[in-house]
Parts: sequence; structure tokens; C-alpha cells
Amino acid sequence: MALITFVRHGQASWGTDNYDQLSIKGAEQARVLGKVFDDQAKSFDSAWRGGMLRHQQTAEHCLAEMHLPLIALPHEGLNEFDHDQVLVNLDKKKYSSKAEILEEIKSSSHPVKTMGVMFGEAVNRWQSGEYDSDYSETWKEFQHRCVSAFTDIVNSSKGKNVVVFSSGGVISVIIQSLLGLTDKATFELNWSMVNCGITQILSDSKRHSILSLNEHQHFREYGVNLLTWH
Repeated sequence: MALITFVRHGQASWGTDNYDQLSIKGAEQARVLGKVFDDQAKSFDSAWRGGMLRHQQTAEHCLAEMHLPLIALPHEGLNEFDHDQVLVNLDKKKYSSKAEILEEIKSSSHPVKTMGVMFGEAVNRWQSGEYDSDYSETWKEFQHRCVSAFTDIVNSSKGKNVVVFSSGGVISVIIQSLLGLTDKATFELNWSMVNCGITQILSDSKRHSILSLNEHQHFREYGVNLLTWH
């Protein structure tokens, strides 16, 4: 049996020129998680990560605190979907660019709530399958990629304790494949994923058991100010 521990990346740099890097808080989240793993005497036989910078940085900060001689192996199948492309295709008749969408969000009385609503509508459009030609990766292709990456890791991890650093969308789709969730429920799960939250799956390649989902008690114990979702 393999124990696969998925870690969602730390808080990224929303609102900056480069979203794909950890914020100061995101780096601290990853370090705290590594300290928690170390305090609990956890050890991993191998590590994987997505190809995005925020995945790499989360893995490096976390594993450094565990004092493990591990380098997380990159797997492109663990990359998040293209948020920018999904958002910019929200409503082509109303918005001509991502900048226009962001300006409307920032100028609203409740930017975070407005962002949630608009992004939810954009994801619904993407998931519908009616506009697949507008996207470089369709929803179905994204699902297939995530599940294939999970299968690759499980098949190469028999009898091992493995940690995987990825994104909320990827982890949610893998859970969807195991529980038979609807697309809507999968996005709602994605929206609830905590930065540096833990999801554990026990697998023998044929059977998979979800041991924990979006676990984040470590931040409630080590500093609630580190508990973030986006």
C-alpha cells in the first residue's frame, strides 16, 4: 500500500505582476507545515511536485524544515489549470480583456465576493463543454491529465510514503474521480481548499481510500493567522 500525501501550495502572490510565486505568508505556511511534519516524525520516501514556481517553492520550504535529503520530482500533470484563460473567457461580449474584469472586481464594494462570483461563472462556462474551442485545455482534458498524473504516482509508489505538492484544482479533480462528485461539487471543493492543506490517500493501485481531505488543523494550532484559502 502507498500513502500519498497531497499538499496544496502556499499562498501565491495575488494582485502582483507574477501570481506564480509564494507570498511572504505562503512561504511561512510551507515552513510551518514542514516543522509540523518534522515534529510528528513523519518521513517520506519520495516527493513530487507540479511544474509551477509556487509548487517548487512550497516543496523546497517544506522539505527543508524536515531535514530530508529529498528533491521533489516535477510532473507537468500536477500543474493547475490556466486561471487567466478561464477568467478572460467569462463573457466575451462584455469584457475584452482580463484587465477589464479585474477592474470591475477591484471597484466593487466587496472585491473578494465579486471575484468568487465571477470566477465561479467563468468556471461553469469552461466546465459546460459548449465553448471548448476557446480554451487551450478543456475541462475534460484537465480532468484526464490530473487523474493520469495520480495514476503515474501511485504506480511508481507501491509500499512507499509519498508527498505531492500541487494545486487545489488538481487535488479536487483527483478526489472527484474517487468519489464520483459532480463538476459543480468539484469546483466548490476546490474553492474550499486551504493553502498548505493536506489530503491523504491510501492506495494499492486498484483500491483507493481517502484518509483525510483538506486537513488544516496544523494552522489552527501553530497560528490561525496563517490560515488562508486564496
